[in-house]
Amino acid sequence: MGLFDWFLAHSRGDEKSAAAFQLGGINETAEVKGLDFVAAIETHRKWKERLVAYVQATSTEILDHAVICQDNQCALGKWIYGNGATFCSHLPLFHQLKSKHSQFHIGAAEVVQKVQQGRLEEATGLLLEGDFAKSSRDVQTMLSKLYMEMKAE
Repeated sequence: MGLFDWFLAHSRGDEKSAAAFQLGGINETAEVKGLDFVAAIETHRKWKERLVAYVQATSTEILDHAVICQDNQCALGKWIYGNGATFCSHLPLFHQLKSKHSQFHIGAAEVVQKVQQGRLEEATGLLLEGDFAKSSRDVQTMLSKLYMEMKAE
């Protein structure tokens, strides 16, 4: 499976195929207009692992929901409000990604806040089946679709 196939699997929401693929053996670049799309997808995918550890109290991280809810602080957010806006504002998918990325950060912050309030069952629900889970999948899928769309331009 090549890099394009990996993006194709993500764009279809086929997380199992995408997860089974080993990125280390690919020498192709996935950077377009200043964003490494593979890194952006992987970073946002790993948030679920981080939050699961946080909910299960196996994490040593100190998470601040007031920071996490800001969608312009991570590499993808900085790109969305910078080069992404400059080069991609004509693409409807870009605006959908921007909105869904914001929802992702709000959802992640809500999970953290529930944990800090001792509402672990609610946090788990949000993480596995709620807004965070859906927006996480959607961000990854939209990033893959946007990558393919931008490569085709």
